Amino acid sequence: DALLLHHDLVDGAFDLGARLAALRALQEKLQPGRKLEPWLAKHGLRGLQGLWTRVHIEPGWEPALEAALRERLNALAVGRIETVRPFADDAPPARLAFYTTPGAAVASTHHLLPRLADKLRLGDSGLQALLGDWLEGVYTAESIAAALAERAKLTHGEVIMTAAGHAVSRHAVSFYAPDSEQSGMLARAQEIENLVLQLRAQSVMADESRSALVRS
Repeated sequence: DALLLHHDLVDGAFDLGARLAALRALQEKLQPGRKLEPWLAKHGLRGLQGLWTRVHIEPGWEPALEAALRERLNALAVGRIETVRPFADDAPPARLAFYTTPGAAVASTHHLLPRLADKLRLGDSGLQALLGDWLEGVYTAESIAAALAERAKLTHGEVIMTAAGHAVSRHAVSFYAPDSEQSGMLARAQEIENLVLQLRAQSVMADESRSALVRS
């Protein structure tokens, strides 16, 4: 029945819109850096977007990237890294990182296992080079058991991450748990983007079904 189909499409669009609004509200509420806002304003840095807003990764691997990058996930871009030198005399009140995007990537020197950087989805070569540098020596495995089985391949400073964010080195295992306001930011951001696309498609179908009802 065309009318029933139209109502289902409208209801679906409403549900998607409600989910999207709730996620956007939560994302805004949990924006990292609230504690930093006065300091950022004082130094003319308010309004800069954290690195996490420009990063995409294969779904399910967001906790691993958050665990690997920590505060660097909310790093702020500057034109020249030397410009942050004066901040040593007026340090930010919370952890904060700055970065510049390199002109070219440095080739990986030790690549025996699948790399976490290979799961990134970036459209910017500068960001690809930056994160390739930051994630050099960070590999992936499907489970702790698989990571433990591969740890003999690691050298100094290297780790194997699971999707859950747990890390295995040659001589240690670290279990990850969300411990800051930025935890989950990446996963929510990617879900918001997917919901926007779904809502757009659902709305188009609802409009088309409405037009078909009017013509019939």
